[in-house]
Amino acid sequence: MKMDVISNEKYLIARAKESTDPYKAKAWIIAAKTLFPNDFGVQFEAYEIEKNANNFEEAAKCLSYIVMTFHGAHQTPTNLLNEISLMTNALRIPEGCTTPEQEFYVKMFQYISYEVQHQILLLTAAHSNNNLDHCRLIMLLLKRFPQAISTHAPRLLETLIQNVTMPSFKEMLFNEAIPLVYNRAPDLAPKLVHRLMAVCFEYYLNQMLNDTEDRARTSTDCWKKIFEILDFCGKILKWEPFVLYKKSWSKDVYCQKIIHIYNLDPFRSTESKQILFCATIVFVLALQDYIGYSKLRSKDGTAETEVILVEALKDVTPEVKRRAHEGVLEIPHILVNAPVSPDAPNCLLACQSCWQLLHSNDVMKADFAQLILCIPQLSGWVQKFLIDLYVCAGQHEETATLLQASTGTTMTQLEKSVRQFALTLVQGPPTVHLFEQMGTILKHLPHAPSRGYYLENVSLGQTARVLMLMPLTKRAILHYLVQTLIVLLKPKLIDVECSSSLLGNLLVLSQLNWPHESATVEFIFEIIKTRRLFAYLHFTSYVIQAEIIEEFMHLWTHSPDVKLELAMPQQSLATGARRIGTRGADKGVKEDFKQIIRQQVARSNDDIDELLLQFLQQHQVTLVQNVFDK
Repeated sequence: MKMDVISNEKYLIARAKESTDPYKAKAWIIAAKTLFPNDFGVQFEAYEIEKNANNFEEAAKCLSYIVMTFHGAHQTPTNLLNEISLMTNALRIPEGCTTPEQEFYVKMFQYISYEVQHQILLLTAAHSNNNLDHCRLIMLLLKRFPQAISTHAPRLLETLIQNVTMPSFKEMLFNEAIPLVYNRAPDLAPKLVHRLMAVCFEYYLNQMLNDTEDRARTSTDCWKKIFEILDFCGKILKWEPFVLYKKSWSKDVYCQKIIHIYNLDPFRSTESKQILFCATIVFVLALQDYIGYSKLRSKDGTAETEVILVEALKDVTPEVKRRAHEGVLEIPHILVNAPVSPDAPNCLLACQSCWQLLHSNDVMKADFAQLILCIPQLSGWVQKFLIDLYVCAGQHEETATLLQASTGTTMTQLEKSVRQFALTLVQGPPTVHLFEQMGTILKHLPHAPSRGYYLENVSLGQTARVLMLMPLTKRAILHYLVQTLIVLLKPKLIDVECSSSLLGNLLVLSQLNWPHESATVEFIFEIIKTRRLFAYLHFTSYVIQAEIIEEFMHLWTHSPDVKLELAMPQQSLATGARRIGTRGADKGVKEDFKQIIRQQVARSNDDIDELLLQFLQQHQVTLVQNVFDK
């Protein structure tokens, strides 16, 4: 009996196939479908006839019946799997790029009900040979059936995240999956959400750090994405809403929101994953801006200048020293020097706040380290931040340790030398080692002409700790070294026996960034008038500031009792002239003095930076003696 049934089925199919009249063929197959509704061969042949006739609607009906009838069988027929595989492949091809056969599948799919379409995509995904194909099919399913997101998105996201190191999975996760589910957040396990947040954070940070063409625009776009993902994950986990990214906002806005979230927890649980992610994101955001503000680009964008944090010099004049109050302690202020952004100190303070919170316990500290260690570019940023953090806190030993550990890959020799000099300066009374470090700095200064700005806040007449952000330009560094010497030498002016060498060297140093030290120059001239004698044989080599020269002319004219010796010894030997003095038996002394003055006035437009640099290099021993003379 069984053989007869099979023969009958095959007979009807054969008659349909051999018929040249399509209407007769269709009649035979209708008869077969009526007699054997549960026979796959009969139903599939009916589908084939409609397909060959290019009949989209009827073919869709046949295939729908086959799918709904036979997909639950113990083993899905191979012919059916092949056919729906051809269909799903055609559906993934961009419009306009399909072959006529693929175009048929696309059009036929439009006549299939949503329920059957859903089943076809599920069936294909279930029989895919690898994870990538499976994910592609689920993506296709979710794009066509958004209502299925809650059911299939968790498994899809988990698979993509597990394989995110592979480019195809990574591209699908960020370009397709996340945008698709962003507005229809599915229920996900907390661990999967945490992993998703970490993966997104790493991805967008690497994207912005590796963009060398349009870094500013990429940075803004990536930070928007990071904050959006944080918001997305927060909605899934029912977190207190955070804020979205806004470039114009102060970092204090983010920090205050983190504190607000922290205070909402009655147990002050700093192991909270929300605190971890919010604080880490704000830390890196502030750190990027701080490092950005600490790297000044040249106008053509080809060079970058580092900016470092150092202590402002305590500039105490003799008068101020007598009035200064002891024991005044304040929280350090951070001042900026042009062209550093005024917002740089706020970024550093935001970094400091987040850093302290993220290191409040071992669990948080370990999780934070795991988040940022996967981004190698951050290591140099964090090292720079830690050095500046220790400088800010006045932790000199920790600063010295980090500087010692720094390498040429994270810090230039010039930056390291200036930082070490600044550290030595605040660790105690000046030593010869400080001048050795100054020599190292001078050796590593660039040879190009000075550009940029002098320091605006290099020295301050107060006792409170004040820090400054200093660009490592040739001009700023030279100003810092010169001002350091001025600060070290000025207190010695109250010594009635201070040498003319000290007075002269201070006059030379005071010329840089004139008239910043004009009060010091006035004080020196008062001393000269009181002593009625001044001998400085480097005058013709280094004193070119017009107002200082004018003051010497005033002394010559109105203080006949003040004796000035200003000529270099080699000048006397070379020309046969006598040492220039304002009082002497020689009748040519007066004219020689005027000639010296005219010569110096003519040099008033010389490059003062190069002159002072030469002075520091050639007279370092004398300056050391001035500093350490009792």
